[in-house]
Amino acid sequence: MQQALGVALLLAVAGCATRAPVCLAAPGGDTAYIIDRGWHVDLGIAVGSLDGGLAMFRDVFPGARAVVFGYGKRTFLTAPPDDWSEYLLGPIPGRATIEVAGLLVLPDAAYAPGEVTALPLPPGGAARLSAFIWRDFASAHRIGLGHGTLFYAANSRYSLLHTCNTWAADALAAAGARISAADVILSGQVKRRAVAAGSCRAPPVPQ
Repeated sequence: MQQALGVALLLAVAGCATRAPVCLAAPGGDTAYIIDRGWHVDLGIAVGSLDGGLAMFRDVFPGARAVVFGYGKRTFLTAPPDDWSEYLLGPIPGRATIEVAGLLVLPDAAYAPGEVTALPLPPGGAARLSAFIWRDFASAHRIGLGHGTLFYAANSRYSLLHTCNTWAADALAAAGARISAADVILSGQVKRRAVAAGSCRAPPVPQ
């Protein structure tokens, strides 16, 4: 837990140096944060909006402002490949893992400009998003500890048709966003669909 918040603190410091423009949803509304991590996207939820079983992460990450959830093949997330040939096995179906990290600031302040898209959700959206993610937790017991992140076994399995990016799109659709996971392969597709679904656009970075 201390390691997770330690990394979160570093992210917060980095965010202060290159603070992303803040995209705000309607006052009092729920917001999902889509975080572009390059080859995949993570989903961020403000701590106050965590619902149901996910509320346990308020205690897991004391002092956090947001919690970030990612999804992927277990062998890749918990033990990154150390040889290029292992990437050839990446698309092969296998057990999946949910990666969880706490942030001391909201995602749009923790990551570089352009990496975070704030998606306003309809009323009750955060509760539905929490329910979708929690249903995929095989248990509340972590199976691994990374550099500031925790790993939990997922009920669903990773495959070419159910990747980190389709998982994120399905989660947002379950939350009530007008997003489809159909034909989703790349992280950029999820981000573009989030923008089209009504998320705000961050203004350009001053030159």
